[in-house]
Amino acid sequence: MANEQLAKNVDFLWDGWFNSLKSFQQLQDDIENKTLQAFNYQKELLDSTVSTLQTIENESKKASKEYQEKLQSTFNELNKNGQMDQVSNWIESVQEITDKAQHLAWKPSNTIFELITTSQLNWEATVKNVLDQQKHERDETFTKIEELTSQMKETHKKLLAVNE
Repeated sequence: MANEQLAKNVDFLWDGWFNSLKSFQQLQDDIENKTLQAFNYQKELLDSTVSTLQTIENESKKASKEYQEKLQSTFNELNKNGQMDQVSNWIESVQEITDKAQHLAWKPSNTIFELITTSQLNWEATVKNVLDQQKHERDETFTKIEELTSQMKETHKKLLAVNE
C-alpha cells in the first residue's frame, strides 16, 4: 500500500511538471497564432487602402475624361463652321498635360503601396518560416521531454522501491 501511494505521488509530481510544460507550449502556440492573425489584419488593411486608392484614382480619371468630353462637345457646337480647329488642338494638348499630371500624381502612391504590400508579404513569409521551424523544434523537444519524463517517473519509482 505504501509503495502504491509513493508511486502515485511520483506520478503526480512528474505529471504536474509535464503538464506545466504542456501549458507553456500551448502559450507559445497561442502567441504564434496571434502573430499570424496580426499579419492577416495588416494584409486586410493594406488591401482595403490600395482598393480605396484605386477607386479614387479611377474616379479622378473618369471626372477628367467627362470634363474633357463636355468641353469638346461645347467647342464642337461653337465650331459648326470649322473655325475652331486651334481650340480643338489646344484642348487635346490640355488633355495630354492633364493625363500626364494625373499619372505623375498617382504613380508615387501606387509605387509606395506596392512596396509596402511586397514588404509585408515578405516579412510575413519570413516570420511564418521561423515560426514553423520553432514549432518543429519545440515538438521534437517536447516528444523527447515526454519520453524522459516517463523514464524519470519509472526510475524514481524504482529508487523509492529499493529504499524500502
